[in-house]
Amino acid sequence: MPLTNLSLVVKPKLFEKFLQLLQRGVKVSARIGSTVRSFLCDDLGVSPEYVANRIQTLFLNGKAIDNPDSSRIKENSTLALSAAMPGLLGATLRKGSYYARMRNEISHQEQGEGITVHQGFLLLKLFNLLPAEIGPAVLARGIWLKGEDLNQFLKEWPDELVGNCKEARVDGQLINLRDFLEKSLQYEMVLLKVQCR
Repeated sequence: MPLTNLSLVVKPKLFEKFLQLLQRGVKVSARIGSTVRSFLCDDLGVSPEYVANRIQTLFLNGKAIDNPDSSRIKENSTLALSAAMPGLLGATLRKGSYYARMRNEISHQEQGEGITVHQGFLLLKLFNLLPAEIGPAVLARGIWLKGEDLNQFLKEWPDELVGNCKEARVDGQLINLRDFLEKSLQYEMVLLKVQCR
């Protein structure tokens, strides 16, 4: 079976485990060809003020970004985001920093070739304070995981799953999460949505 949707409502203790996934990196749907700012504001629903003031360090495919308005997402890009980091390293990596010229070799170079905007995927990583602050919105929107990766992740906390999962649905139908664990191996990809209540 290629695809399925798994929606969970969990208690805060278990929700913290899912927030940890965001540091490893999760696949999310994105409009390929759109700018990083457009992805953050339009796709994820992050406010422009939050992008301007809170997200201070951005890496697209391993290269530091100074201008999220002109950096465009390509298919299977990796976007890593962090709040301000301390020290000279943090100041050097910060977008628009006075010290940005010290990192020319690792700065993202804007490329002018046109990409037709279409739906695709990118790998999103959140660090520092961002998993707790915007992670809940990312998880509510949905992340894509391979069935075997989801199975392995859920099996790390079998006891927490039973006591801290309030509701589990597959394609809208209520299910027993333990029963889903074995079935998850059959799915190539699972769209996982998680809410904390």
